Amino acid sequence: MVSITVSIFTGFVIYVAYKLFKFFSSKSKNPFLEERTCSSYSMVTDKQERKKVLKKAFKKELIPSNLDAIVIGSGMGGLTCAGLMARSGKKVLVLESHDRIGGCTHTYKSKGCEFDIGIHYIGNMEEGSMNKSIVDLLTDGRLKWVPLDDQFDTVVFDEPGKILIIPTYFWPMSYFFSGYLTSQQNYMLIYPYLLISQICKNAATLLIVLKLLPKPLIDWFVKLNLHKVFLKKFNYVTGTTLKSFLDKWTENKELKTILSYCFGDYGVPPGDAPILMHGMLMNHFSRSGGFYPYGGASEIAFQMVPGIVRAGGDVLARAHVNKILFEDNRACGVQVSHLDSEVEIRAPIIISDAGIYNTYKSLIPREIASKAGMLDQLKRFTKDVGCLQVMVCLDGTKEDLNLPAKNYWIFASKDPEKDMKEYMSLSRECAANTTFPLIFVSFPSAKDPSWNDRYPNKSSCVVVTFSNLDWFSEWQEDGVKKRGKVYNDLKMTFVNQIWKQVTHSFPRLEGKVLNIEGGTPLSHQHYINSMHGEIYGARHDLTRFDLRNIIEMRGETPIPGFYMTGQDVMTCGLIGSAWGGVVTASKVLDRYLIIDLINNVKEKRKKL
Repeated sequence: MVSITVSIFTGFVIYVAYKLFKFFSSKSKNPFLEERTCSSYSMVTDKQERKKVLKKAFKKELIPSNLDAIVIGSGMGGLTCAGLMARSGKKVLVLESHDRIGGCTHTYKSKGCEFDIGIHYIGNMEEGSMNKSIVDLLTDGRLKWVPLDDQFDTVVFDEPGKILIIPTYFWPMSYFFSGYLTSQQNYMLIYPYLLISQICKNAATLLIVLKLLPKPLIDWFVKLNLHKVFLKKFNYVTGTTLKSFLDKWTENKELKTILSYCFGDYGVPPGDAPILMHGMLMNHFSRSGGFYPYGGASEIAFQMVPGIVRAGGDVLARAHVNKILFEDNRACGVQVSHLDSEVEIRAPIIISDAGIYNTYKSLIPREIASKAGMLDQLKRFTKDVGCLQVMVCLDGTKEDLNLPAKNYWIFASKDPEKDMKEYMSLSRECAANTTFPLIFVSFPSAKDPSWNDRYPNKSSCVVVTFSNLDWFSEWQEDGVKKRGKVYNDLKMTFVNQIWKQVTHSFPRLEGKVLNIEGGTPLSHQHYINSMHGEIYGARHDLTRFDLRNIIEMRGETPIPGFYMTGQDVMTCGLIGSAWGGVVTASKVLDRYLIIDLINNVKEKRKKL
C-alpha cells in the first residue's frame, strides 16, 4: 500500500513538473518585466486631476476597441488582475458601478474631512516582501507606505469600574516577552504558538498552490484520498476552530481574548473561525507590524490606474453591469446600463470582482449558473454579517488631541463571543441603546504624514463594529439619503452609543466633534454593492475553508471565457484580494505568476 501511495505521489510530482515546464514556454509575457521605479514622487492633490482618474465616468466613446478582457468591479482584486494583465500586454477595461473606483480602498469626504472606508492598516509592506513587490509593480513604485507605531494595535477591556489596556507588537509572541504572562504560562503557550504559526505560514502557501494547480489534478489528488496522507497539518488548521485550539492550552478568558483580539479583521468570532484564517492574519503583521498608504487609502487605486490605461485599457466609474453576455455557453461580453439605454461591450475574457453572490445570482443567467453548478456552490457558503461604521471629524491636530498612529480594539468584557451572539439577537431598538461588545477605533489622520497639509487643524476618527442587516431591512428598497426620519434617527442612536463608548476610553475627545456620521449595512449595499451588507464576501468560517470549497472557489470557472477574482477567490483584506487577482491573472495568462514574483523578490533582496 505504501509503495502504491508513493508511486501515485511521484506521478503527481511529475505532472506538476510538466506544468511548470509549460510555464516556461508560456506565450504570455512576464508582467514583472514591465516594472518601473520612482525615485521621487510628489503627491497629486489637485481635485480635478484626481477626479479624472478616480471618477472617470462611463461613456460609450471611452470604450477601447479590440479588448482582451473586461473586469467587473474595481476593488483590489479587479485592479490587481487587470494591472497584471496590462503589464503582460493585454488591453483590459475595468467597469465600476459606483461613482468612484477602488472598492473598499476608496475614501469618503464630507464637510471638510476625509475617511478611509476599508483600509485601516496593511502588513508585510517592508522592502523585499512579496506584498510590497506586487503593489510596487502595480503602482509603478509611486505608492509610499508609512509604518505605524511599533504598538500598532492595542487591546482595551472597558469593563464597568476599570479599563485594562494591553499594547501589541509584531504577532502575539510579544506577549511572552512583555511581562504580561507568568513564567508558567510562557512555558505552556510559547511552543504551541510557535508551532501553529509556522504551520499556518506553510498552509497559506499551500492555499495559493491549491488555487493555481489545474483543478482536474487536485480533484484526482482528493479522489484518491491523498490529501489525508499528505495534507494532515493543512487539514488541521482549516478544520479546527481558533477557540478550540485556545481552549486546549488555557482557561484564561482574558488571555484567549487577547490572543484572538483581531478576529474583526475577517469578521468571524473564534468559535467559527479556522486556525488558518487567524494564523494568516497574525503572520501578515509578524515581521514589521502595520503600514498605512501615504496620502490615504484612495492613493492605492489612483496609482494603479495608469498602468492599465498605458496598455490601451481603461477604468470607468458609473458603469453598472447588469448582466454578463453569453454565446454558445461561452462568456463574450457584458451589458451596461447607461442613461436610458443598454450598452453591450464585447471581449473574449470576462472577469468578475463583484463577489460570488452578486455574480452567480444577478449577473449570470440562472439557467447557465445552474448548469455550471454555481447555484449549488453558493449553498455551501455562509452569508457574512454586516457592519456599522462611524466617521468623526475632530477639532485639532493629532498633536493637539494626542492621537497615536495605531488601532484600538475595545471589548466590553473578556467573553466577546458570548456577548456578540447575545447582542446580534437583540431587537434593533434594544441593540441601538446597548453597549457594543466590540468596537474598532482608528485615527487615519494620525497615520498619514500628508494629512495636516491637506486638512489643517483637523483630525479624523473611524469606528467599526458588527451589525445586523435585519435591523435595517425595511429600508432596503429606499434610495440612499432617502430613507426618512425614522431610519436616520435609528442610525444616529447607534452612532451616539458608539461614540459614547469611544469617549469613555478617550475622554480627551469630549467636545472635539466637528461632524459625526454613520453608515449601516445598507450603506455597504449601496456603495460597494454587497448583497447582504457584508464587507468580507463569503463568510470566513470552517465551511469556507473546507477542502472541497477551497478547490471549487478559484479563478477559473466551469464556464468558458469567464473567471472570478478578488476576496472570494482567496481571502478578505487588501492583500487577500490582491492575491485573488494574482491567482486569476495566472489562469487567464496561463502563466505561473507566483514564480515570476518569487524571482522578482529574490533580485530585490540581493540589493538590500
